[in-house]
Amino acid sequence: MDLNTLVFGGMAVISLAVFLFLGRFKASKSQTERDDRIDWSTRQFSLWKIALYSLGAVLGLVLLTRLI
Repeated sequence: MDLNTLVFGGMAVISLAVFLFLGRFKASKSQTERDDRIDWSTRQFSLWKIALYSLGAVLGLVLLTRLI
């Protein structure tokens, strides 16, 4: 193994350990039971719009890189 593998592998293991450690804690009642919570059951944007905007952005980047 080279040094690059050890460094980034170590960072991944440490990140996972921190994530699992912090995942044990639950939010307080004042955070979970608010009046201005986001309603996640309704969609703000349609999936078709998101797909079309993404396709347009990718095509724009491809065209931009072809011109340069």
